Amino acid sequence: MLLSKFNRKGKICAFIGIWTAAFGIAFNRSIGISDIPDLLASFSIPLIVIGILLLILSNFFKRNRAE
Repeated sequence: MLLSKFNRKGKICAFIGIWTAAFGIAFNRSIGISDIPDLLASFSIPLIVIGILLLILSNFFKRNRAE
């Protein structure tokens, strides 16, 4: 499995990062849903950025080879 190389913190960061980026893409007016409130549309770019940062952060929580 793809997430087997991460420890518990890495798996949590990757999981939350994937869902956060997915919600950011879905709430973006130019990519996803077009009829959404302005409040959700304004959060789309920060959600995408936070999701990508969490995915990058999860790479620092890799399992040691000895485990």
